[in-house]
Amino acid sequence: RTVQRMDKVLITGPLIGDSVSRLVDHFRVEYSRNEVMNQAAFSQAATDAWGIVTMTSLSVDRHIIDSSPGLKVISNLGVGCDNIDVSYAQSKGIVVTNTPDVLSESTAEMGMGLLLATARRIIEGDRMVKVGDFSGWKVDLLLGSELNGKTLGILGCGRIGQSIARMAGGFEMQVLYCNRSRLPAEVEARLHLSVVDFDGLLEKSDFLVITAPLNKESHHLFDLKTFERMKASAILINIGRGPVIKEVDLIAALERNLIAGVALDVLETPPSVAEQLKERTNVTLTPHLGSATTEARSAMSDLVIDSVLDVHQGRVPNYVVG
Repeated sequence: RTVQRMDKVLITGPLIGDSVSRLVDHFRVEYSRNEVMNQAAFSQAATDAWGIVTMTSLSVDRHIIDSSPGLKVISNLGVGCDNIDVSYAQSKGIVVTNTPDVLSESTAEMGMGLLLATARRIIEGDRMVKVGDFSGWKVDLLLGSELNGKTLGILGCGRIGQSIARMAGGFEMQVLYCNRSRLPAEVEARLHLSVVDFDGLLEKSDFLVITAPLNKESHHLFDLKTFERMKASAILINIGRGPVIKEVDLIAALERNLIAGVALDVLETPPSVAEQLKERTNVTLTPHLGSATTEARSAMSDLVIDSVLDVHQGRVPNYVVG
């Protein structure tokens, strides 16, 4: 009698904690535990996979899906699934899952951190002290702006946006939001949120945070025409997806002083960064740290494994995309 070979689960990069150990009784596990695979290695390794746990930096396109005939589940470590051809996967009967909720607080805190760092010029101050340019207290040294009483605009008010709105309440900010669909009245009332259209968001926001996903409508939504409609004193924060901002136009907007500053946790073509962004003191750059807390990444690591086991055992996972 032939022994049936176990199905393979491919894990394309390191996870936090020991959640992978829960798979070994059920699957052959191919685990890239030290670094995220490159696209070519992923493409090769995926061909005989039953399940894939993928990092958002890897593309799960038609080519990968077509060359992996046994594939049943794609479990994405992150919320945004613009790296996956979701509709094509679903047409092939493949379940696509993601990891929302567990990263909302961490990502919202990162947004508030970038907001404070940029508004109060914290990174500039840190640099000044470290390179020895601080010569003593001055009344006009690195003047920033208070958050208190200012208007915060949120583009894309899902779980992360709503967490930011709640935190902004602690700074007594006026909070506006622009969303594909209006939030329930109860949520608006609880978070003291006012709905506006995109024009209203641009015109009224002192600080504007992007948490929106990437799609056809949001791709390069922030171009030169958009920056021209913002307040010259406005600070823009992007913790959503990099290509929502057209970076060449952002650079032009900063050179023309159309906005006061920007903080980017996500880039248009990571990991490459335009030199003009690196050189500017009113630009704060972080390497996609939105959900980078021990708490969030541990929970995300558990969730991607939960989803694989759910599909294997005939259950519907908690977070199915689409």
